[in-house]
Amino acid sequence: MAVKSLCLVLFSMLLYNPVSANYTIRGKNGAEKKLYTVEQWKVAEITLTSGKSYPDPFNQLEVSATFSGPDGKIITRPAFWDGGNTWKIRFAPTAIGKWNMKTSCSDPSNTGLHQVTATVECKPYSGKLAIYQHGFLKVSKDKRYFVYDDGTPFFYLGDTHWIYIREHFDTSNIKGVASQFKYIVDKRVDQGFTVYQTEAIQSPQGQGAGSQEPYCNFKDGFTEQDIAGFRNIDRKFQYLADQGLVNANSAICWALEPADYPEVYTESYMAKLGTYWAARYGAYPVMWTIAQEIDKNMYKRYDSVSIGKWFAVAKAIADHDAYHHPLTAHMENTSATVASTSWWGDKPYHNWWAVQWQEGVRGDISKVAKDFWDHSPPKPSVLYESAYEGFWTDAKGARGAGYKAFQSGLFGYGYGANGVWNDLYSNDPPDYGTGYEMPVRYLSWYEGANLPGAKQLIFFKKFYEGFDWWKLVPRFTDTAWSDFADKGQSLLATCGDDVFVVYFYNRVPATGTLKHLEANATYTARWFNPRSGGFTLIRTFKAAGGSWLIPDKPDSDDWVLLVEKSK
Repeated sequence: MAVKSLCLVLFSMLLYNPVSANYTIRGKNGAEKKLYTVEQWKVAEITLTSGKSYPDPFNQLEVSATFSGPDGKIITRPAFWDGGNTWKIRFAPTAIGKWNMKTSCSDPSNTGLHQVTATVECKPYSGKLAIYQHGFLKVSKDKRYFVYDDGTPFFYLGDTHWIYIREHFDTSNIKGVASQFKYIVDKRVDQGFTVYQTEAIQSPQGQGAGSQEPYCNFKDGFTEQDIAGFRNIDRKFQYLADQGLVNANSAICWALEPADYPEVYTESYMAKLGTYWAARYGAYPVMWTIAQEIDKNMYKRYDSVSIGKWFAVAKAIADHDAYHHPLTAHMENTSATVASTSWWGDKPYHNWWAVQWQEGVRGDISKVAKDFWDHSPPKPSVLYESAYEGFWTDAKGARGAGYKAFQSGLFGYGYGANGVWNDLYSNDPPDYGTGYEMPVRYLSWYEGANLPGAKQLIFFKKFYEGFDWWKLVPRFTDTAWSDFADKGQSLLATCGDDVFVVYFYNRVPATGTLKHLEANATYTARWFNPRSGGFTLIRTFKAAGGSWLIPDKPDSDDWVLLVEKSK
């Protein structure tokens, strides 16, 4: 009967939470053995109880856990203090089978934290989310784009939330909407977004904001009072993961706090905060995007010495990230920083570019994009921050930035909407950093979440997913490949001579000539409408002499030309 009762208990626990479960088996000698069950790539949270109390656990102790898994795989995860005598370890198994855990503590006499063992049984993932079907992200072999762990190309389409920490999780000020945070997340998931771009700007809401979301204040050191803020962040990380989104997150605090409070934010303190961030969030599907506009130096607020504080954060995260999530630094505007002038590009932990290209991606696109494309060694580039819809541009500018990015070799786009990126919750919003724009450009978060540009990006994603977008090579102004009527507003990228894509955003119907097509091969040409997502057949043709005169666009609005070789 005892064995049967135990089986029933275990079965009921698994029914309650099919993704993650844990239970305790007591052996003949009375010793307890913790057993955890979790699906592949999902988070198993393991709680430890310190056998001793410390005045300052954050600074006095270091705790880690080593997991030994199938085929000799080893993953080491730092533990994090979660208040009182509680420490936690978050672990995502990368392979199916049994993983054995053993902890290590800098105080070996603490038997609650040192040499603690447990077993994690990893089961196959049973859901439909790509991030768990294929595994965490990494850089592709050619270092031009991101792939899942199994090599499947990852389509980066992000939504920008610089103050997501204060987005309301359990309430909203819109009738019928139970959660501001969940409403936006769910809408973006339905629209095909894959990334949530977030900043760790720890700031309270202003007047009229309703319920107060807990936040951290590191200006007085790391104390137990900050734990509530972390738990607020926890539930948002978890919800994003449960919806299949990758959190492209910055760490710790607003970029200028270490400059404004230099006596508090020392390099060693920043490194410890970075380690803590990696411990708390490194087992989720994430990409690390250090600070905000910190490459080069937050517009001259840092120098070549003080920038070391943010280098310390990045290095600490990388050193304690056994999953090797892609890491970058949020860049300044391209007028201030590009790949060739970066302060971060030569760091061993830096492996992609988070490009800030404002003003609707205007100017000499070829010059700016080519700087990133030609950088050696190559790194994936993402148009991480462009003009926000309803703030600095309209729906055309917001959707067009995505096409301009992919046509220029930046294989990722971070969309942003007024009211959402800056969390404009109430009628008197305290906008963080651009308050001078308010209330003239005020849109509420709800209005911003429902702007038309995000909906039109559904078509953008479907268009590129219709062929092998990761094989595209931007042709910039190379006259061997094209001769356009408006060279400054016509962007060509090709997959060899098999696929030709041109984004025409000039304000007249004129187009130009494609070159470098395979002579005597048959091609099919179609117009793609980025506003409706519909295709219009132009014709099937053979390119005499390897070139083809493109007919005029259907009208003077923006259009995408797709020319594909018949197989």
